[in-house]
Amino acid sequence: MGKKESLIRAFKQEVKRTNQFTFPICVDSFTNLWQYEFGTLDGLPKEIEQLIAYRAIELGLME
Repeated sequence: MGKKESLIRAFKQEVKRTNQFTFPICVDSFTNLWQYEFGTLDGLPKEIEQLIAYRAIELGLME
């Protein structure tokens, strides 16, 4: 398994355990690590963007 797949899998597991307070921290941590490892967020898979949006709505952080 590559580094990207490993990071994505870890993020998917972590985001499930977040609440309205820890969710932004989790997303910041993931995106900072992704940028550090790959230099940009441009290669971020659409499924991650959708997961972030869905979870934000679910937690009442976004409409």
